[in-house]
Amino acid sequence: MKILCRILFVRLLMGLISQTWYVPDETWQSVEVSHDVVYGVGYRTWEWDEKIRSSLHPLLFSLPLLLLKLTGLDSQFMVVLLPKLMQGGITGLSEYCLYRVIGQNERVGSWFLLITLFNWHTLYSGSRTLINSLEYSLTSLALALYITLTRQDSKPRRFKYPGELYLPVIALCFMLRPTSALIWIPLVILHLKSSFRYRGLLSLVPWVLLSVLVVILCVSIDSIFYSQPTLVNFNFFYINVYKNLGEIYGTHPWHWYFSSALPSLLGPLLLLLVPGFRHAPLYLLLPLGVNLVCLSLLPHKEIRFLQSSLPFLVIIISEQLCGLSRARQRMIKIVFLFMNILLTLYLSIVHQRGVVDAVISIPHYKTEIGNKEMSVLFLMPCHSTPLYSHIHTNISTRFLHCEPNLTSSPGYMDEADRFYSDPELWLEQINLNPDLVILFNNLQGQISEFLRSYKLCQTFFHSHLPEGRIGEHVLVFCKQSSVQH
Repeated sequence: MKILCRILFVRLLMGLISQTWYVPDETWQSVEVSHDVVYGVGYRTWEWDEKIRSSLHPLLFSLPLLLLKLTGLDSQFMVVLLPKLMQGGITGLSEYCLYRVIGQNERVGSWFLLITLFNWHTLYSGSRTLINSLEYSLTSLALALYITLTRQDSKPRRFKYPGELYLPVIALCFMLRPTSALIWIPLVILHLKSSFRYRGLLSLVPWVLLSVLVVILCVSIDSIFYSQPTLVNFNFFYINVYKNLGEIYGTHPWHWYFSSALPSLLGPLLLLLVPGFRHAPLYLLLPLGVNLVCLSLLPHKEIRFLQSSLPFLVIIISEQLCGLSRARQRMIKIVFLFMNILLTLYLSIVHQRGVVDAVISIPHYKTEIGNKEMSVLFLMPCHSTPLYSHIHTNISTRFLHCEPNLTSSPGYMDEADRFYSDPELWLEQINLNPDLVILFNNLQGQISEFLRSYKLCQTFFHSHLPEGRIGEHVLVFCKQSSVQH
């Protein structure tokens, strides 16, 4: 119980202190939709029009928002905080389940717990409302059950836990995140082989039926959510793989996961993987190999796509660390904790916080305006900020859109690219007169004529590493006749 409390403390603490922005999906594909479901105020991006997202993820976070609404405790602070605490709790519980299995070897379990808890990426994203964080949680839970199952197979008459329960868990994981199949198909094949050898395939029938029931339930919920029969997984593969629309979010060379993502994710601990591969069991090696190779074939890559691979990586590394001398283990522990905690605090409290601070400040300006309906214009790369999930008030908002070329129109250019090609012309054509204009500081000089009727009300630090269209500061301009600040 002490271990569980420590894990939950770390995950909930990170949910509490995290003040920064990671990627748009953190809110736009989760709590933004949840806010719309509960309060009727929210924005659904093109992914929801194309039905490539499972409704189960935002519906999960609708539960704490509904609780806040019913109890009258739905302040802006609580609406932003509680979903993060919920995800942190889910992450911590799943990690504890895996630790209970790995920890049967005390030394390996100790290293596994340390690396899992304090790896910078799990610290940074474990309490964020990303689908990748939920996928990581379900993967950790399913892996704990699977490892239990492998130990049962060696002693078929001694069952302590229903390891086959991993099948409905991965069915749920697949319905939430279809790419999780890359990890679990190899393990299911190994399981079928083992079952045929020890108990016969008929022993799997109840668990397969339960898994099918999970899939049917997920499809039914999605169909109700979208108001028509919907198979999200088919739509997901059609849009992201067959039509390859993920390219609009950037491309990387085939070796990027090996040459950049893994070194960034693991740091010096990566050096322990190579010798670790020689002794690791197939149920750890196969999922990693298939996942890395298949993801490398897709042009769009992100480090968070490897989040569900972390449990496998950490187990292999933990077993290798146990073979080192105590002096080396002590040195590695000190360096690991110092580097990862320092990096996490910087990423969670300092880096990319301006867009969050600016959005959270918006209700303050509405209070100053009074009963007048308020409007806000975001002149930033699309989805650079959270929206109603953080504003938590019904106002008019306008931001730059970047829908992909779904109709394969020749010469297609999304709205954000059109704006940045000639900002003043775009502003003249749309003829908007918002109460607030929010932008990065590096755009200010390009739209100085438009901003003549506004005054700078507030400046928020955003990043020490501005790049491209992202600036060092976020500026909030107020219409001079609307707000006296």
